[in-house]
Amino acid sequence: MLQNYFKIALRNLVRNRVYSAINIAGLAIGVASCILIFLYVKDELSYESHFTNADRIVRVAGEIKLASQEANKFSLSPAALEPALRRDFPDIEHVTQLVQERKQTVWYKDKSFNEDQLVFADSSFFHVFDYPFVVGDPNTALDEPQTIVLSEEMAARYFDDPAQAIGEVLKFSRHSYKVTGVYRDPGHSHIRARAFLSRSTHDATLDEEERTNQWFAMGRYTYVLLQSPEQIPVFQEKMDAFAQRHVIPWIKEHESDASMRFVLQPLRSIHFDTVYGADMTAPGNISYVYIFGAVAVFLLLIACINYMNLATARSAKRAKEVGLRKVVGAFRSQIIGQFIGESLLITLIAVVLALALVQTLIPAFNSLTGKNFDSNFVLQPEFLLIVLAIVVFVGVVAGSYPAFFLSNFKPADVLKSDQAPKGGSASLRRVLVVVQFTISLIMIISTIVVFTQMHFLRNRNLGFNKEQIMVIDVPGGDSTLVKQLPSLRQQLLSNPLIEKVSNANDIPAEELSKHMMLAELDGKMAERTFQIMSVDYDFLDVMGIELKEGRNYDRRMKTDETEGVIVNEAAARWMGWDNPIGKRIEYNDRDLQVIGVVKDFHVQSLHTKVEPLVLKLRPQSAGYVLVRLKPENMASTVRFVENQWQAFDPKHPMEYFFMDEHFDKQYRAEAKMLTVFGYFAGLTILIACLGLFGLASFTAEQRTKEIGIRKVLGSSTSDIVVLLSKDFAVLVLIAIVLASPIAWYGMDKWLQDFAYRTELNWWTFALAGFAALLIALVTVSFQAVKAASLDPVKAIRTQ
Repeated sequence: MLQNYFKIALRNLVRNRVYSAINIAGLAIGVASCILIFLYVKDELSYESHFTNADRIVRVAGEIKLASQEANKFSLSPAALEPALRRDFPDIEHVTQLVQERKQTVWYKDKSFNEDQLVFADSSFFHVFDYPFVVGDPNTALDEPQTIVLSEEMAARYFDDPAQAIGEVLKFSRHSYKVTGVYRDPGHSHIRARAFLSRSTHDATLDEEERTNQWFAMGRYTYVLLQSPEQIPVFQEKMDAFAQRHVIPWIKEHESDASMRFVLQPLRSIHFDTVYGADMTAPGNISYVYIFGAVAVFLLLIACINYMNLATARSAKRAKEVGLRKVVGAFRSQIIGQFIGESLLITLIAVVLALALVQTLIPAFNSLTGKNFDSNFVLQPEFLLIVLAIVVFVGVVAGSYPAFFLSNFKPADVLKSDQAPKGGSASLRRVLVVVQFTISLIMIISTIVVFTQMHFLRNRNLGFNKEQIMVIDVPGGDSTLVKQLPSLRQQLLSNPLIEKVSNANDIPAEELSKHMMLAELDGKMAERTFQIMSVDYDFLDVMGIELKEGRNYDRRMKTDETEGVIVNEAAARWMGWDNPIGKRIEYNDRDLQVIGVVKDFHVQSLHTKVEPLVLKLRPQSAGYVLVRLKPENMASTVRFVENQWQAFDPKHPMEYFFMDEHFDKQYRAEAKMLTVFGYFAGLTILIACLGLFGLASFTAEQRTKEIGIRKVLGSSTSDIVVLLSKDFAVLVLIAIVLASPIAWYGMDKWLQDFAYRTELNWWTFALAGFAALLIALVTVSFQAVKAASLDPVKAIRTQ
């Protein structure tokens, strides 16, 4: 019997080639899209899962609140926290701290590279996080000062074999480090490290007060390994009491009007946590995971709707087959099984094609998402189960209504030619078409809104000119190099194609540190937290930042470096300074006076508002050299800068980027979302139009005789096209009405993530609706014109 069902299914596929191709193509595209999105979502949700103790690890974040401010929330915590936790909570298994190091130049024999993602740690880190070691002992690798463990990636730069690295010495700017281990980067973690350096080397530079009793010095990432996940809520209560015992008395002792608490972040939640700033890596966005998951469901749903529509529409073609089967004794359950089996076969064929599509598209998908998927995922048991679930789910969902509908035919009715069913419920088909185009319109509207917001982000006045600024990344640690920066500046300015040169420790698009200062308020000094940028005399000129009042830093004013400070408008507004020039700020035990106020400029992306900012003069710093180039012959100017750098400092490899590209990287997630939405919006329309094409073809076929009679009575081709198109046009118009409020609500929520955003305009919805209507009418008109072109005599004779 099963063999007979299989033969009938294949014959039906071959006999109805067009409809079979439409169903299989729609399902294949839907399933391929679903698989690709599944890979992305699974990858995003897998962060930290490879660590054995992931459920028991928490990070201790810090919150500092001044009297009149919202709490400043940091992923960081003070150095004093680690010894205090060991002393107060002997029942915790391990506590460890990490300290990030700036980019450094590393030398080994004749090789040198600028290395970033360097982290200070101690051996207790590897008790908390089980990094796989290729060579070396993680239990003791970082016990001694000036030791280092390398990632496989970094080790491969200097050594042919990881085993060769053990015992070798790498020279950094300040210290030399002996290699004691090589580990394999597990990936999918918020901790990104090319190498771990012994933290005792770093701690030796700190005084005792900073290491044990400076609770506002937030500079470390603290991780605690608890005995069980259930301890987390209890340990949070203990941390609140801990702050009351240790931190609050210290705050009172220093006569500060502030409060502080520690908050536990479960390790698995860190990747999507956007509340706490100064993280080691940029957080993910859980909203995008939900959005892409919904898109996958939408695409699969549209593909299923196509199958249901076409199967029920063509049910009249198989009515007599069902009637004869029932007459010879077939049960309804057998007929249902037959049609669901056919649906499963079609789905299986579509899934095989979908897997081939996925294999073809994997490289492009990797480029789009920034992931690194390979073709081996198809061999994973988990993935095979997912594919099997898709086959069963789609096969049963897509085939259930046609199966139950067809199996319900009464033999006495369907075996009479004049009683044959008319192709299922027309009302249901209309509803399904409306659902398809509602989903498609939501995707189109969302794509337009994301595009509009991206255009707004890239074209908004940032308060500085990011174009044609070449930024050279100056490695830290070498004081000799930093002292020679003024000489480099003079050499660069000798080229007429270079307009200005500056040196700064911080630049826009980099996360700025926040510092507590005392600022003059109503004749008294009040505690306030400001962002701070260290810049030189020419920073404002190079960046094109406008001075609103007061003056810029001046080389002739020797006191500017020790006594002067420039603030932005946001700082002046926040402090209530009507006349900010001359106002006092105390920072690091220095009395400073405001000498200038700059117009607000965006240091970070437009997700966040411009915050109160202090520009502190620091003429030479191991941060960045900013070179404003003239637009002509930029390639030759860049080569000139490279040659000057090589002559000026042959020891340090030169690394550079351009400010506009660097700033726009902050919108990579939105750019990816725009591209993904664009592709998948196109796919939803394509799948919906495939179904619409099939339905239009079926409708034209059903009304062949009617069309012939109308043509005999004088109807033109355009009249026939309007006749067959208007019903579908009405359905698309209904979909526009339904999709618009849903898309408006979703996109309004998405735009709330931006402090500065575009408005939702009526033309966005009108444009999307017009596009969908036009595409639908073109699709239907193709079949309508074909039907209207038939010979009326042949059409009237059609049975």
